[in-house]
Amino acid sequence: MDAIRINVNKQLDGYTFSTTPSIRELIKKLFPNSHPANNIFIAYDTKSDFELYVGNLENYIFPVLLGIDNKNDIGKIRQIEYFDTQTGKTHKVTPSLDQEI
Repeated sequence: MDAIRINVNKQLDGYTFSTTPSIRELIKKLFPNSHPANNIFIAYDTKSDFELYVGNLENYIFPVLLGIDNKNDIGKIRQIEYFDTQTGKTHKVTPSLDQEI
């Protein structure tokens, strides 16, 4: 499977992670037991503290957003692209089968 694109929108009090309807439909077809969400919002109290660990959350955000909780299914996804809707930058992540879900 090619990369799955997740849109990231930074706000004053957190980040919204979302997928397009076409990505959600693709996920449902590829993984019939999945339950993809439209978006996930992660709030923070102190911006500077949150930004220290936001990069460590990537491997936890996509399984929740895509509704995939099976390690074998996660292993079928070659790459996740986090696309910053404000800057246009893309951050690519290779899912890890060793992560705890």
